[in-house]
Amino acid sequence: MTEITFVGGSPADQKRVAEQHQAYLKANAVVDWHQLPALFSGAPDATYFNLNGHTYNGREHWTRLWQYYKERLAVGDWVPYDIKGTISGDLAVVWCHRKTKLAWVGSEPRPDHQWSEDKEFVSRSTMVLRREDGDWRVVHVHFSPGADTPRPGGI
Repeated sequence: MTEITFVGGSPADQKRVAEQHQAYLKANAVVDWHQLPALFSGAPDATYFNLNGHTYNGREHWTRLWQYYKERLAVGDWVPYDIKGTISGDLAVVWCHRKTKLAWVGSEPRPDHQWSEDKEFVSRSTMVLRREDGDWRVVHVHFSPGADTPRPGGI
């Protein structure tokens, strides 16, 4: 497991949040939607921003997305780097860059996405977890593509 540089939180909370982050990456690599109840909150306020540019409200909405992708998208490992996080009370945030490669294998045309097909690319991830019933569950994610072009103004 890649180590997360945390600010705050007990060693036990840091360990568990890191385990949940890693479990998400593992499930995402094979689009295993059966793992989502152990990872994502079932709370109605949970909201997820996908790399495809769309918002998914609630775990069941995200589950339907993964059920759709399962037979249509070949996903590789999501290799995180520059992983940082903070924990305060019952709220934790983990952010990182991730490298992966995706390929559309569906029989219908690929939906319009921002990520490149059959090419390794970097995305950015922010994951918010909340302690619920004694464990950490994801209540928000925000995924976005990373740029490989020069920064505006060279900044």
